[in-house]
Amino acid sequence: MEADEQLETLIARLTEVFGLPVTEPVTVLGTEMDRFQVTPGRLDDAARRAFSEGQCHALAQAVSEVTGWPMAALIDADCADLYDKCGLDGLGADGVCICQINHLVAVRPEDGALIDIDGAHHPDMLREEMGSDLVPLTEELWEAITRCAAFRVPDMPVARTLVEPLLDSLPPIAGTRTGGASLALVA
Repeated sequence: MEADEQLETLIARLTEVFGLPVTEPVTVLGTEMDRFQVTPGRLDDAARRAFSEGQCHALAQAVSEVTGWPMAALIDADCADLYDKCGLDGLGADGVCICQINHLVAVRPEDGALIDIDGAHHPDMLREEMGSDLVPLTEELWEAITRCAAFRVPDMPVARTLVEPLLDSLPPIAGTRTGGASLALVA
């Protein structure tokens, strides 16, 4: 375990000093041991799959770092009570069990739009599509996510390279300001 942490620290430092390649893909780990070849800074199908199938938390965090926008989690109403993913081992926060989390997004305060690798979404439409509730992502819940073995270590270096092209691709969304839970996230 300590050797893994040392290796991750070394890789992070090397990435900070030398950066990521801009013309060659790098491997991004997704859920279920999936591996995606993602070219840093390029919003393509590989990036969309990687950052919707295991690295959505990294992208939400990267967007939040750059913009200051809050993050939110789309959660199932009920705990799945699965031993390997459940908060029974203390990996839950704010009344949310870790296994309830479906997807993480950034919330654009101007209109309440939910931002992920696929762009800007109306809060009600995305909640309905995923069959999920929307809750603010607190520091405690983020800590639970980063401690949980069911979530991949967030690939922040690659996620950060996607923020600018993602933000540049976002059209303003008319009429996304809605009442209820979505506005509570941006207030």
